[in-house]
Amino acid sequence: MTDGDWRDGGFRQRRPSAETLAWVAASMGRGSRVVGYRRLTGGVSSAVNRLTVERRGVRTFVVLRQYPGGLDLQDALEKEIANLGVVAGSGLPVPGILASDVAGASTGGAPSLLMTRLQGRVHLNPAEPRSWLTRIAEIAVLLHSLDLPAKRFRPWTDSWIAPRDGFQVPAGAQKPAVWKAAFDVMAAPPPKDPAVFLHGDFLPVNMLWSRGRITGLTDWNSIHRGARAIDVGHCRRYLAALYSPEWSEQLRSLYESIAGVTLDPWWDLYALLHHDDSQPKWIRGQVAGRRPVDGSGMTSRVEVAIETALRRIG
Repeated sequence: MTDGDWRDGGFRQRRPSAETLAWVAASMGRGSRVVGYRRLTGGVSSAVNRLTVERRGVRTFVVLRQYPGGLDLQDALEKEIANLGVVAGSGLPVPGILASDVAGASTGGAPSLLMTRLQGRVHLNPAEPRSWLTRIAEIAVLLHSLDLPAKRFRPWTDSWIAPRDGFQVPAGAQKPAVWKAAFDVMAAPPPKDPAVFLHGDFLPVNMLWSRGRITGLTDWNSIHRGARAIDVGHCRRYLAALYSPEWSEQLRSLYESIAGVTLDPWWDLYALLHHDDSQPKWIRGQVAGRRPVDGSGMTSRVEVAIETALRRIG
C-alpha cells in the first residue's frame, strides 16, 4: 500500500456506466429499469453503489460492487462470490448474490457483482460503547461457532502483515522497544489453536446496524479457518487505532466471557501487529467522515494495546 496504489485513483468516485446500468436492469428481470443510484462511501478497493431498480411499479434497492478493469482483479471478485456461497443460509446477516459479471463483458470491462441490499448503516459513534462492543462480541462468537468450510489460515501467506524478517517499527511509535519485543515473539512458530470459521476482515466498518443490533456483515473476501483471536485481534487493533486501547481490551474481555474461552495471546498479538504507517490513511478513507479520526495518535494507541498483549504472553 504505497502512494502509487491503484486504489488512490478516481474509480471509486465514478458513477456506473450506461452499459453497467443496462446489465443491472437486464439482470433484475424483463421490464426492469434503474431509476436512481447513490455512491456508498467507505470502501477502499472497489466502487460500491446502491441502485434503485423499478419493475412493474415496484422499487427495490440493490447493491453493485465493481472493480477497475484491466488490473487482473477478477480473482478478488471470484473469491467473494465463492465465499458468499459458503455463508449463504448460515444464519448470518449477509448479502445474497443477484448477478455477476466477473470478466466485465457487459459492464465496460469492470468486474461486477450485484447483491441484495442489507438493512442498516455503518455505526461508528455509539452512545453506549459497552452495549455496542457487546453486540460485536456476540456476533463474533456466533460467527466462530459455525462449522463452515474454508482453507486453514497461514500467518505469513494469507495476510498483508510483513514477513517475519520484514517487520518495521512505525514512524509514530513512542516506545520502539515494545514493537521490537513483539517482533521477537513472532519469531516463534505459531502455536496450535483450535481452528474456527473466520471472517478475516472483522472490522466495525464492515458491520451494519439498525436499532441497536447488527443487521449486516459485509466484505467476504478473506474467510479462513484458524485461531479465533485472529478475527477478534483485528477488530481490537481497529478499535485501538480509531478509539482507544481501553475499548480494545473491553472487546477481548467481553468475547472471552461470552464464548467461555481465552484468546490465544500469540495470535492476538499477531493480529494487533497489522498496523503500519499507512493505516491512518486507509482508516480515514474507510471511516469516510462518519466520525472524527485522530490519525496522528493511532500508532501510540495501538502501541498500548500491543504492550498490554505482551504482558499476557509473559
